[in-house]
Amino acid sequence: MTENEHRKAARRAKRNNQIIFAVLTCLLLIVVFALCVIKYQHTFSKSKWDASKGDRYKIVNDMLDSYQLIGMSESDVIQLLGEEDSNEQTSFKISKQYFPPDSTLVYYLGVDFVDDNWLILSINGDVVTEYYLDVT
Repeated sequence: MTENEHRKAARRAKRNNQIIFAVLTCLLLIVVFALCVIKYQHTFSKSKWDASKGDRYKIVNDMLDSYQLIGMSESDVIQLLGEEDSNEQTSFKISKQYFPPDSTLVYYLGVDFVDDNWLILSINGDVVTEYYLDVT
């Protein structure tokens, strides 16, 4: 191989390396962007909770991790989550318990797959004593 051919091969290799690096950098940026979007979509905020009742199931776990609901007063819960979405007794599949409407706050979380998801807060003496995530 002549010296000229070696230079051409070295330039080709350098260009190929630059292309591979650029492609991998773009893929990394796409993955980071996607993770940021997913994190944002699954992060609780009062405005998200109020704006999209049908997508609350995406942010409820972050809310439960961020706020200690058990022990919180009913008025504090209402300030955080708003008025309950259902004050009628509903049959729930997982807990199979009766939740009396006068001592329960029920919030609609949206449809995940085929089931309606609900956050159920049991109130005793104006304090949240238990919470359940359940489906109908």
